[in-house]
This record gives sequence, structure tokens and C-alpha cells, in this order.
Amino acid sequence: MELNVFYDIAIIFGLAVTVVVLFNYLKIPHLVGYLITGILLSPNTSSILSHAHDVEIFAEIGVVLLLFTIGLEFSFTNLKRISKFILVGGGFQVLLTIVLTAILIILMGRPVDESVFWGFVLALSSSAIVIKMLQDRMEITSSHGSITLAILLFQDVMIVPLMLLTPILAGQVEKNVGIEIGWLILKIIVIGGVAFLLTKYVIPRFFRQVLKTKSQEVFLIATLFFVIIITLSTYHLGLSMALGAFVAGLIISETDYNRMAISCILPFRYVFISFFFISMGMLLDYHIFLDEFLLVIFWFLFILLVKTTAAFGAARLLKVDRKTALIVGFSLAQIGEFSFILAQSGLENKLISETNYQIFLAVSIMTMALTPFILENKAKMTDLFVRKQLANAG
Repeated sequence: MELNVFYDIAIIFGLAVTVVVLFNYLKIPHLVGYLITGILLSPNTSSILSHAHDVEIFAEIGVVLLLFTIGLEFSFTNLKRISKFILVGGGFQVLLTIVLTAILIILMGRPVDESVFWGFVLALSSSAIVIKMLQDRMEITSSHGSITLAILLFQDVMIVPLMLLTPILAGQVEKNVGIEIGWLILKIIVIGGVAFLLTKYVIPRFFRQVLKTKSQEVFLIATLFFVIIITLSTYHLGLSMALGAFVAGLIISETDYNRMAISCILPFRYVFISFFFISMGMLLDYHIFLDEFLLVIFWFLFILLVKTTAAFGAARLLKVDRKTALIVGFSLAQIGEFSFILAQSGLENKLISETNYQIFLAVSIMTMALTPFILENKAKMTDLFVRKQLANAG
């Protein structure tokens, strides 16, 4: 029997508990503790872990379970209610981020293709971090929470066309992108239709039969089976597994079994989502801070400013007040998990250098680590900004 993975899990949990308990004493958010745990366990820092790849697998499971529970706590009715936020707010945020980033980097003397690509990367924020923080603070259905969630959902869909456009920027066109994007739209329509049919005719009957066993573990197995089937289906359609998990949650949310599903899944979600944050920390080579410290700080501030501005503009377009728009801007100021996939694609297509990739990783971890502090203090920050603007106007 292969025991190395168990040793690795024991090491990860032991170090994570130690770091988080210490950080709790220092009043530092738990998510930052997970990121620091990952940095300490990174192959670039130590050789403690023998099977670091297993952590990435657990991290993917964590993201899937997170998006599934969000779908459970949401519903098709709520999704319809924020459809304008998704299309208008999400579309404008992604477009404005790409345009702002591209223009500013072009003005620094960088090539157009590289500048636009960095716009792609910066357009995405972290669903895993932001949604968890909104859930923990019970703000997922608030005004700023609904807009933030809507924009994040749009970003999750946009990863596919952005991935398709990346080889074009690198001059490696292999497919007709117009056809591919058309297929993407068709796939989304098909997923919506299938979800409706499952919600209306299949899932209620399926779980009715499952509950006749009067066994909670059978219900849990049936729920996980359904989530896996939907996530694998969206994956094979060329969409993200996280999006499939969200759809699976939406489907079950329309039945009478959503509360039971949430109670069964939550303990697993909390365990696996910790692996996601740890795996993010493990990507980083800390030497980049020593070698390119000034560049890291510059791009850190650059990203915060551009992403906050773009998200603020998108929220204002939805005609919400300035304070709510600022909260949305602050909430989406970090780099997203799907940005790592895009950045790796850019590296493979030689749009970015290895050094710039490592700088990106360092800055990304910094923005992720800052997010819990921002969200916990967003009320004070927005009040400060609003008061300054009123003072300047007066």
C-alpha cells in the first residue's frame, strides 16, 4: 500500500493547524495561514512533501465543492434575478480590465500581444476566496454580494474564450475562433436546457427513491455521484468543472432536498478548500521576492488599482451607489485561480517569460493574501473613500 500520500496529508494538516492557530492569535485571517502553509511546503522552499501533485487534486475537489454549495444556496430564481448583473456587469468588468491593462502596459513599451494577454490574465478574480469570505460573513445575497457573485460567474465562463484567444495572440492560429465561440454559446444553452429538464423531471424523482433507503450516507453518495456527473459533463464540453458544480447545485436547490445536501457536503468542502489555498502557496518560488522586489511591489499596486477601478466601473454601470460599487471593486481586486491556467498557457505560447511568470505568481499570492483583510475592513475603507470624495467635492 502506498503510504506516502498519508504522510503528506499528515504533514499538511499538522503544519496548517500550527500556522492557523498562530495566525489566529495574531488576528490574521485563516486563509492567509493556508497560503503561508503552502509557501513553506513548496518544492521551491523545501523537499518535505513527496507527492505535491496530490495536493493539486484535492484543491480541484475543494473548488468544485465550494461552487456546488454556492449553487445549493442560490437558485434559478435568484440567478434570473441577477442575470443583468452577470451579462452587463461581468461583461463590462472583463472588457474594461483588458482595455485598461493593455493600454497601460503598451505605454510602458511592451508589445501589443503581451499587453493584451496580461489584460486577459488580470480580468479574472478568485471565486474560491471571495465566495468563501462572502459566505462566512453571510453577505452572498446582499447587494454587493449579488453583483460580486454575478461578475465571478461571468469570469468563470470567460476562461474558455480567453484560452481560445491566447494562441491567436501568439500567432499560432489552429482553429476558427468564431466557430469555437459559437460552439461555446451553444454549449451554454444546451447546459441550461438540460439543467431545466433535470430539475423538472429527473432529480426530484431520483432523490425520492434514494431517500426511501432512510440512509444519510446513501443520500450523500447519490449527491456526490450527481455532482461528479455534471462537472465531468461540463468539462468534456470544454467548460470549467467549477461551472458544472455550480449548475449541479442550482439543480438540487430547486428540489426539497437542498438543505439536506448542504448539511452533508459542508464538512467535506471545508477540508478540501483548504487544500486549494495551500496549493496556491506551493506554486510560489520565494526567491523572486529577493531578486525582483521592486518589480513585485510595482505590479502588486498596479493590479490592485486596475482591478478595483474596473470592478468599480462595472458596478456603477449597474446603477448602484458609490459605496456598494467600491465594495465590489475591493472584493474583486485579487488575481483569480483561473488566471494561473491562463498564465501557464501564455508561458507555453511564449507570450511571457519565465521571470515574468514567477513575478506574476508572487504578486498573485500577495493579492490573494490581502483579500481577507480587505473584505474584513471594507466598511471602514469605503467610508474613508466616500468621505474624501465628499470633502473634495465641497
